[in-house]
Amino acid sequence: GFTALLRHRFHANEILVSLMLVYVAQFLLAWCVQGPMRDPMGFGFPQTKLFETGAMLPVLEGTRLHAGALLALFSAVGVWLLMDRMALGFQFKVSGMAPFAARYAGYHPGKLIWASMLICGALAGLAGGIEASGPLGQLTPTISPGYGFAAIIVAFVGRLSPLGCIPAAFVMALFYLGGELAQSRLGLPSSITGVYQGLLLFFILACDTMIFYRLSWRGHSADAGKEVR
Repeated sequence: GFTALLRHRFHANEILVSLMLVYVAQFLLAWCVQGPMRDPMGFGFPQTKLFETGAMLPVLEGTRLHAGALLALFSAVGVWLLMDRMALGFQFKVSGMAPFAARYAGYHPGKLIWASMLICGALAGLAGGIEASGPLGQLTPTISPGYGFAAIIVAFVGRLSPLGCIPAAFVMALFYLGGELAQSRLGLPSSITGVYQGLLLFFILACDTMIFYRLSWRGHSADAGKEVR
């Protein structure tokens, strides 16, 4: 809601505002787990009590996955249906790609901004709830190792398509797993995961540049610099 307010009233960039709010959320979480929500039996560690069994997501039978994986897939499919099969999704696209055409068509940019931001915020909250009630079972200050920043890379690798984000998320998951293995077995620093992500984004941007732009080398003739008299 705060991001939508800044975007609607002050035309602030929603990506930058969302990224900056990640730090606010991290400090708020740190205050909660070190203050009112700290586990009194946790020997002073900044963490909450373990969630009750009824608050945990069930594990899918025969696998190590929990129900959050299905919720993520259903959410991606639902967003795809919204964007590609519904009038509201068409209004989102027109408003984002051609704001003046959207106003001419009678769309309300302010309402569309609020609707899109609230939907995205709800999905982000669902993802956080899945992470907390799935593999972790409690809140800790390190519940998110940079997921807010990785989500932008996932969206770009998925070519801004809800269905394309599914395989892109698996690729990013492999990067996280590879970074953890590199730390434990090779003794590399924890920032190696960020290096992998940055290289992936860099090469994708380079490929897009080669695809959409033609590079040409222009040589200079021997007489090009001579003054014409």
